[in-house]
Order: sequence, then C-alpha cells, then structure tokens
Amino acid sequence: MTGDVNSTSYTDTTAVADALELHTIDALVDENVSNVLALSNLIFGVDGRTDVKHGSLSSWRNRLSHPSSFILYLAPASNPNEPVAFLFVVPRQHDPPLWSGATDGIHIWLAGVLPEWRAAGCLARMVRELDDVDTLTVCTFPSRFPAMWNWLTRRGWLQEHEFSDGKVLFSRP
Repeated sequence: MTGDVNSTSYTDTTAVADALELHTIDALVDENVSNVLALSNLIFGVDGRTDVKHGSLSSWRNRLSHPSSFILYLAPASNPNEPVAFLFVVPRQHDPPLWSGATDGIHIWLAGVLPEWRAAGCLARMVRELDDVDTLTVCTFPSRFPAMWNWLTRRGWLQEHEFSDGKVLFSRP
C-alpha cells in the first residue's frame, strides 16, 4: 500500500468518502482480493502471518466462496487497485435468535479503514450500501477496538451477546 493519501482534517466526512469509488468483489477470481487482503493485513498488523484466520488468502477465498459473501471496498478513482477501506460480508445464522427474532442474516466478518481515512465517513458509506439487508450484524472487541465500539454505539446498534473472550455481537436496529 502506498501512503500518498492526504491526512487533512475533514469537516464534511460524507463528501470525502463519496469522492472515493465503491467497488464490489463477489468472485474468487477478482484480482483485487489480494489488494484488499493486503490492506486488511496492514490495518491489523498481520504482516503475512498465515496462522491468523483473517490474514490468509486461503481463508478469504473460502469465505468468499459462499454465494451470499462479498467484499465492498473504497479506492480513489485515480488508483482503484489501492483500497483505503473495506467490508467483508458473509452469511450468518444466529442461535439463539437476535433480539429481533432473526436467525439468519448477513454479518460483517471483517472491516477496516486506513488511519488517515478514519474520519472521512468510509465505514458509514459502505454500511449504507447494506441498507437493503434486513438483518446485519458485526462483532468487535471493545478493549482492542474502542473506536469501532464507539462508532456502533453512537449509531444505535444493539448489543446482542458478549462472548467469553470479550468479543461483542451487535445488530443494526
């Protein structure tokens, strides 16, 4: 990943995110899967380790092989092969059911935004693309990712379940 992104303080974050192009990957053969994986590994500090389930190409290909799975990513129009933000969405069943009673839905398995783009509305723009999804969930570790925890709670996402490892499942209201 190159670091030519301007780290200006943004006042209209939606306009900044809207200036980026939205791309969808829903096929294993898309050449940009490896570019988005590289972005994810950079954001999460995986550095090519294959022992981390979210850091290996084989794991990503396995998850992307489900017909309901896809990746959304944002990239500058001038460089569509250099993503700055992404969401990886997979189907998920819930047992016990969510507060809404739903047992099936779509789950944001992994999401990330480069630090210099985090105040630019990238995550909000990608989640808006999922507005037609009836049941949308995401998990986070509040102690490791407090900004994500804050982002979800500020937007009214419902805390569904806290797991023994500290991970928390949220659903979109």
